[in-house]
Amino acid sequence: MCPKTQPTAAPNANEGIKLVLWSDGTWCWHDDFREEDWTFMSDDYEVIDMGDMPRVERFAREDAQLCDDVLEELR
Repeated sequence: MCPKTQPTAAPNANEGIKLVLWSDGTWCWHDDFREEDWTFMSDDYEVIDMGDMPRVERFAREDAQLCDDVLEELR
């Protein structure tokens, strides 16, 4: 390997799959999210790309059951 060459990570099959997560644990797939349909919810939400492994790992630590529910739907 050349000194300046970096090994390439394997592509993450979940990259581009996003979910919208509210602080109360409510979530939906980003593809299903239309802000006008969620006016009853807070506008304080986070969009998580399932390909962002550091964020997914933090998500799993913060709420393991919710993460398990999301992963079950991905299967």
